[in-house]
Amino acid sequence: MSKKKSIKRGGNERHSTPIEIFYIFERTLEDWKPIKIYNVMIQHNSETKVSRRDVDNISTGNVKISPNEITKEEYIRYQYMRQKVYEYHRNKKIEKKNGREEDKMNP
Repeated sequence: MSKKKSIKRGGNERHSTPIEIFYIFERTLEDWKPIKIYNVMIQHNSETKVSRRDVDNISTGNVKISPNEITKEEYIRYQYMRQKVYEYHRNKKIEKKNGREEDKMNP
């Protein structure tokens, strides 16, 4: 029973296309907020199936594209951009932490 459930859940649950994922990655690296990315996406394509929650998850790099979904060059680009998104968020977290430490030192 659980095996059937996992197979069912393991299906194509992602509502975004690889093109939409690239768009979200690019805008995230340009320091756009996820809500702005989402609003622009639905303005340009009202039939998109990407939800606000999907954009939030993708903007953190938390999305996987299978190598057979796109060309080899696009997959290399995807891996590179995903790594850059991870680095972007890691650096943002460090900056936020350093800002809090400076606030404690300068009351």
